[in-house]
Amino acid sequence: MKRLFVPGVFDVFHVGHLNYLKNAAQFGDHIIVGVQEDRAVFKCKGVKPVIPLAERMCILESLRFVDEVVSYTNVFQGPLLEGLDIDVFAVGEEYGQDDRYPDQKKTLAYCAEQGIEVARVQRTLGVSSTNIRGRLKEFWNSRADKVQELSGGVTVLGSFQGDQNKVINETKHEVEMILQACGATKGKSLLDLGCGDGRQLVHLCGQFQHVVGVDFSPKLLEIARQRIADTGSRADLYEGDVSTFRMNERFDVLLLSGIIPCLDDTQMQQMLENLNSMAKPDATLLVRSSIALAERINVVNQFSEELKSRYTAFYRTIPEITAAFDRIGWTLHTHEKLYQHRADTAVWWFELERQAAVAPSNGKLLAGPHTVPAEVTRCIAETFRD
Repeated sequence: MKRLFVPGVFDVFHVGHLNYLKNAAQFGDHIIVGVQEDRAVFKCKGVKPVIPLAERMCILESLRFVDEVVSYTNVFQGPLLEGLDIDVFAVGEEYGQDDRYPDQKKTLAYCAEQGIEVARVQRTLGVSSTNIRGRLKEFWNSRADKVQELSGGVTVLGSFQGDQNKVINETKHEVEMILQACGATKGKSLLDLGCGDGRQLVHLCGQFQHVVGVDFSPKLLEIARQRIADTGSRADLYEGDVSTFRMNERFDVLLLSGIIPCLDDTQMQQMLENLNSMAKPDATLLVRSSIALAERINVVNQFSEELKSRYTAFYRTIPEITAAFDRIGWTLHTHEKLYQHRADTAVWWFELERQAAVAPSNGKLLAGPHTVPAEVTRCIAETFRD
């Protein structure tokens, strides 16, 4: 079984792309197509793709001879080839011959050193979301396996260059902000959607009368359960999809920490509307989220050299996030930047209050929720996370 990787931009897909991929597929058994991400294309070529990354990937995934589609950033693809366990690297006849792209030559040298076969493919003239979800669940479960080496939390990705002491200090800071925003917590209830390994929740359980946490990764939930049990506190933790989770109880405080970039627009809308059905009239909504500083950034099934795995994230701008909440009846009370971990993204904190009249974007009043008893709310479903 030869695993073959063929990279490209594949913008404005045409018959030349089709024939190129069909010819490349003859050199391998399991065909993986790499699609260069929008920002990387602009950096390399000075122009943005006509077709956005997600749509380019969707087109390629529809081809019956393509088994997987991943996105990538760097022209040098040694780490990606290693991470995907590639046997054959398929490229065009001109690959590595243009001095403007020295990383192509570097990639060919890497293939020679590692014994990866290079297949030259003649050019002609003239992401299944289910698969992504499955891989993301595998990714988060694999992150949970690193709990012994990531004492500060396995869900804080790309922050502080992995410095666990800084992650621990940041967690303390965020917990203080949560408690300050809530005021007196005695007798109050808390719902944490996307609770992960309980990085924040373990410090909050003893402060609230009732705490509910929801996450789609069973391994992360197991870590959270153990951490909470070690403190002598308790919380009801459910495995489920945050975008469809509902229960009878209404909460005083709702926490979304790191989950928004993991949801596409449809999932986010579903989640926000469900929040209204579980929020008390005077509820407080607290949001910690990575945001895009200039314009929205979509990362779809991208191979991360840092994480040695693939991930999907939707980094929205502050106006996008606040507008989404405003449409379903939440007013921004305050927001501030927590820290910046990338040149074009940063982690921000939002505190929102519920408006007097709550209605969805279509102007109709929200119907009553389809409630599920808490004791059987284990929706075995999959969703995205940052």
